[in-house]
Amino acid sequence: MAQNNAQGRGCSGTRRNLRDVGARGEDEAAAFFEDLGYRLLARNFYTARGEVDIVLRAPEEGPEADPETVVFVEVKWRLDDRHGTGAEAVTVAKLNAMRYAAMWWLEKNPEHRAEHVRFDVLDITSEEITHYEGVEW
Repeated sequence: MAQNNAQGRGCSGTRRNLRDVGARGEDEAAAFFEDLGYRLLARNFYTARGEVDIVLRAPEEGPEADPETVVFVEVKWRLDDRHGTGAEAVTVAKLNAMRYAAMWWLEKNPEHRAEHVRFDVLDITSEEITHYEGVEW
């Protein structure tokens, strides 16, 4: 029973705890990007075929400057890399679902359309944050 709970099955309290952990990771991710000058456009939007954790507008100035780019981010939070990195957990299927969700989001939010779209992964552990820009498979 405890093993099932640790894997997010069984009691609803565990699912709630996993959501809380995910929300903390996404809060940390949003702060990370805002510190770099990105502008937060949306968080946690879902479609029938996919979801995206964070949507950003790239900074207008500074080393990360690219104001004509909207960035869709998958946040992976883990205590450590014992079971692989968060980036390794983002599969081709997940990236395809993110692409679908991004198209849907841009269609529903025409005021944020941009010349470029980018897909990033932010891998957060208790030790460090690793930003993977322009993830492709």
